[in-house]
Amino acid sequence: MKKKTLKKISGAILAAGLAGFLIWDNVYTFKGKCRNFIEGRYYSDFYTFNGKEVIEFQLETGEKLHLDAHIEKGKAEVSFICKGEKKGEVISNIKDADTYFTADKTGRYIVKMKFKHAKGTVEIKCDDQVKDKTIYR
Repeated sequence: MKKKTLKKISGAILAAGLAGFLIWDNVYTFKGKCRNFIEGRYYSDFYTFNGKEVIEFQLETGEKLHLDAHIEKGKAEVSFICKGEKKGEVISNIKDADTYFTADKTGRYIVKMKFKHAKGTVEIKCDDQVKDKTIYR
């Protein structure tokens, strides 16, 4: 076999492998025990989660959301942003998180969760004082 032909074949195999990896790395995948959207509570228990989950809550000033997350492997990030704002709170590289988010002002708050080949549990729930416990999707 000529060297030119061998280089072309090797390049094609490398390109196909790279394309396959990029597709696998970015495809939404959820495999797990459960994912629940109950009034005032989002709960997910998974052994493979690759992708994004977006939910919204209507909060008044001072109302709180509680984040309880335990990630055994992979990466997880949760952000809390008031709708219409460009900046919010972001919690990255979650392993063990037990924290509260307090609304600065009355409005719709977007909770974005990003997972990269993660295994674990995530719970986001409204504090007892939250009046509207509806989860908007």
